[in-house]
Amino acid sequence: MTLKSTQAVDEHRPAPPSSGPPYVLLSAAAVPRRSRLPAPLLLLRPRQWVKNVFVLIAPLAVDPAALLRHPGRALAALLAFTAASAAVYVLNDWLDRERDRLHPVKRHRPLASGRIGPAGALVLGGTCLAALVVTGLALPPGAQAAIAGYAVLNLAYCLALKHYPLIDVSLVATGFVLRAVAGCVAVAAPFNPALIISVYCTCLLLSLGKRRHELVTAELRGQAVAGRPALAGYSVPLLDQLIAVLLAATLIGYELFALSAPHPHAPVLAVVTVPFAVFAVCRYVQLVSQRRGGEPGRDVLTDAPLVVNALLWLACLAVGRLL
Repeated sequence: MTLKSTQAVDEHRPAPPSSGPPYVLLSAAAVPRRSRLPAPLLLLRPRQWVKNVFVLIAPLAVDPAALLRHPGRALAALLAFTAASAAVYVLNDWLDRERDRLHPVKRHRPLASGRIGPAGALVLGGTCLAALVVTGLALPPGAQAAIAGYAVLNLAYCLALKHYPLIDVSLVATGFVLRAVAGCVAVAAPFNPALIISVYCTCLLLSLGKRRHELVTAELRGQAVAGRPALAGYSVPLLDQLIAVLLAATLIGYELFALSAPHPHAPVLAVVTVPFAVFAVCRYVQLVSQRRGGEPGRDVLTDAPLVVNALLWLACLAVGRLL
């Protein structure tokens, strides 16, 4: 066979699937399946409600007995933040509905796709606010103030501050801190500054990882700021440096919290459990570097190594408290 005929055969031979441009493969994988949930419920983003568990995790970490003393307040705080966050999601999607229509993934959201109208979304958001007020009445003033601060903070975030790099992720992390504070105040659990530092650094690390995933995805599509204008103020090298700093700060915050626990074996637990903390943050950074860290809540709950690590971590802490 001559060289010319060999080239002709190669020209007609189909290219392997992996030879195409990365943005084509990524776009095809990123398009979500149409959810079977009703549009109003989908607009409230029930998959994101797991974030509100921080309301219970904080008092559980410092004083588990407080949850047993005030289970009604703990539930009210959880429901209040669920209602508040759902109202924020509705407002955010309502404000961004035109921009979301241009995004390859967000265009499938209920408002952007037209499955629910703007007026119906506002009514749904108002209902969430009413539920927030009702559940908030069952909480002490300190917890009410934390919830009100969360609502005001997220209102400013939706209206303007989400477009400013670094400020956007800082506000997201502060929202988790307010969840932790409200949970502790609601059940009269002691305030632990080291826990608050650890929560803030952890959530800031997760938010930066999500921004890195979004930035890489957007750049591969050639739309660096199409879905989130704040991405224009980030770069992958910058985010990698910030993630490295936050990784160290998160581990230091956890160790300070573990050492400050009012337990005779606190120093031993701090040393024994540090491998679990290190593995957790390093595994998340690994997921981000592999372009799999797009949704922290989903990644933490669905990644098998992270789940197993968390179970072993909790078991170790539980055994340590019983000794």
